[in-house]
Amino acid sequence: MLSRILAVLLVGASASATPPALPPRTGDALVPNDNRTPAGVLTGGVLTLRMVAREGIHYPDGADAPGFPVFAFGEDGKPLQAPGPLIRVPAGTELRISVRNALAKPVRVRGLQDHSTAILDTMDIAPGATREIRFRANTPGQWFYWGRTSGNREGFAPDVDSHLSGAFIVDPPGAKPPANERVLVIQSFRDTVYLPGKPPARREVIVMNGVAWPLTERLRYTVGDTIRWRVLNPGFVVHPMHLHGFYFRVDSKGDGTRDTIYTEPQRRTAVTEFMTPGATMTMTWVPTRPGNWLFHCHLIFHIDAALRLGERKQGADGAHANHAENEMAGLVMGVEVAPRKGMPAFAADPVARRKLRVFANQRANVFGDKPGFSFILQEGAEPPAPDSIRIPSSTIVLHRGEPTEITVINNTKEMASTHWHGIELESFYDGVADWSGWGTRTAPVVAPGDSFIVRMTPDRAGTFIYHTHSNETVQLTSGLYGPLIVLPEGGTVDTTDRILLLGDGGPVITTQSVNGRANPAPIELRAGTTHRVRLINISSAAAKRLRLVADSAAVQWRPFAKDGYDLPPNQATARPAFATLGPGETMDFEVRREQPEVLTLEVAHVLGLRQVVLKIPVIVR
Repeated sequence: MLSRILAVLLVGASASATPPALPPRTGDALVPNDNRTPAGVLTGGVLTLRMVAREGIHYPDGADAPGFPVFAFGEDGKPLQAPGPLIRVPAGTELRISVRNALAKPVRVRGLQDHSTAILDTMDIAPGATREIRFRANTPGQWFYWGRTSGNREGFAPDVDSHLSGAFIVDPPGAKPPANERVLVIQSFRDTVYLPGKPPARREVIVMNGVAWPLTERLRYTVGDTIRWRVLNPGFVVHPMHLHGFYFRVDSKGDGTRDTIYTEPQRRTAVTEFMTPGATMTMTWVPTRPGNWLFHCHLIFHIDAALRLGERKQGADGAHANHAENEMAGLVMGVEVAPRKGMPAFAADPVARRKLRVFANQRANVFGDKPGFSFILQEGAEPPAPDSIRIPSSTIVLHRGEPTEITVINNTKEMASTHWHGIELESFYDGVADWSGWGTRTAPVVAPGDSFIVRMTPDRAGTFIYHTHSNETVQLTSGLYGPLIVLPEGGTVDTTDRILLLGDGGPVITTQSVNGRANPAPIELRAGTTHRVRLINISSAAAKRLRLVADSAAVQWRPFAKDGYDLPPNQATARPAFATLGPGETMDFEVRREQPEVLTLEVAHVLGLRQVVLKIPVIVR
C-alpha cells in the first residue's frame, strides 16, 4: 500500500484571462512544529492526549506570503500544527488518545497503535464526533500517524489531506533522546492553488517541519558533535535525501508499518538515501569540518524556486540577490557547523600537486530550440572552444590524498556554481553560491566569463559526481554534470571499468539518457574478466531501476560500494542483478561472465505514470 510511483512538479494555469474570485478560506494559520516538544501529558506511565482535526491555512513561505487551505491536526484547544503534534513516549507507556473530528466530512486515522505487527488499525471518525483509543506502546521505533478524508481513504493524499500527519516515536525503556537528535518530517502537497491576482494553478509545495526553504530552521552544531536525525516521509512522493560534505550512517529504515533498527552488520554509509512514500530513516553523522552545509532532496523540482508561493527577492540590478536563498525553495535544510574552540574556521589550503581547468560551456539549439550545457576538461595547451560541448561532460579523474586545484571557467550565458557531490572538502568549495563557507566568507556565484578555483584533497577512492548547483532545472537537465572518479594513490584508469551515467535526455524530462544518448551504444565486456560497473544516477526527477539479464533471467553481480563508500563485507555479496537508484546516488558492482554471450541491461525510467525502459545490449566477447 505504501509503495508509490514518483511524481514531479506540475504547474498548469487556467485558460481564463480574468482570475476568478478566491474561494472562501476558513481556519487558523498552521503553526510550524519543530518536533522538539512531545504533545500531551505523561504521568505515571500514561500519556493523555486530546487531538482535533480541522481546517486551517498553511503558509509555507511565511505569514507575508500566500497560503492555502488544508486539513491538519492539533492538540484540542491549541493551534493546528504542521506536522501534527509529536507523540513521543518510552516503551511500555499506556497511551490514551482522543481525536475530535471538527471537519465537515469523515476522517480515517491510521498509525495510532503499537507496532508489534505490520497490520495497520483504522479509526473512522464521523463529522463532529470524538473517538478515543487506548493501547500500550511496547515496540521501540519511529512511525507516523495520518488521516484521510477523500478518495478511498487509503494511502497518502496529495491535496487537502496532505498535512494530516505527525510523528510517533517510541524510545527504548529508560532511554533519553540524544542531545543532538532531531525529528524531521516531510510533508508534500499538490493541488490547485488560488494566488491573489493569478489564475488558479496546480502547484506543489514541499516542507520540512512545516516550512519551506529559506525559512526552514538552521540546524546548528559544532565540529565533532554526534548528530542523529529521524527523517519521516508521510507523503505521496519519493525524496532522495542528500547531505553535503559528509557521509552519514543509516541506522534504521521503515515503511510506516514496521521500523527495522539495524544491527552493526546491517548498517551502511551514504551521502544520499532514497526515501519512498511512507519511508522513515534514522541517520547518524559527525561533522569533521566547519562551515555551512545543506541537507536536501535531490529531485531538483523539489528544491526549485518555482515552488515558492510568494515572490522572489531581487537585487537592485534585477539579478537574484542571493542564490542560496532565492534560487532554491522547498525541501532544503541549512546546517551550520561551528569550529571547535581554538579551531580555525578555514583550514589552510595545501599546495596543489595537480592543477586542472574545467570549462562550463553552452551551445544553442541542442535540444530543439533549447541550449545544451556541459563541462569540458582542458586536456592540452589550448582551451576548448567556448561552445564545444559533449554530453555527458568530461570524466574527471583524481587520486586519493593528492591535493588538487580545479579552476572552473564559466563560458555559459548564465550564473554558475559547481557542486562536488559526495566529496569531503572544505565548505567554501562545496558549490552552493552565497551559502558554502562560513561567516562573511561565502562562495560567490560565478558570472559569465568569470572563474572560481576549487581546492580539494579527496579522502577516499570511489565513484562520485560533479554537477551544476545553479538553475538546475535548465542546466542539469541539459547536460551540466559529469562523472568524478577518485583512484587510489598512484592508481591508473582501469580498462575494465564501465561508467554508466543515467541522466535526462534534455529539458523535457519525460525522456532519459545513458551516457548522454537516448539509444546507448552496446556495452562490451571480456569473458573471464571481472569488470567494475560504476552506476551514477544524476537525472533531475526520476528513479532508475536496473536489471542485467540473460534472456529474461537476472544474472549475478556483486555490489561493493554505495556513494563512493565501501559496503560492509556481509553486504558486498553476489546477488541477482537488480538495483534501484534515486537521483544523486552512485553504486559500484562487479560483473564477471565466463563465456561469450549477449546480455541485456534494462534501465527503467520511472516518472509519474510513465515507465520507459531502455534495453542496452551487453556483449561479452
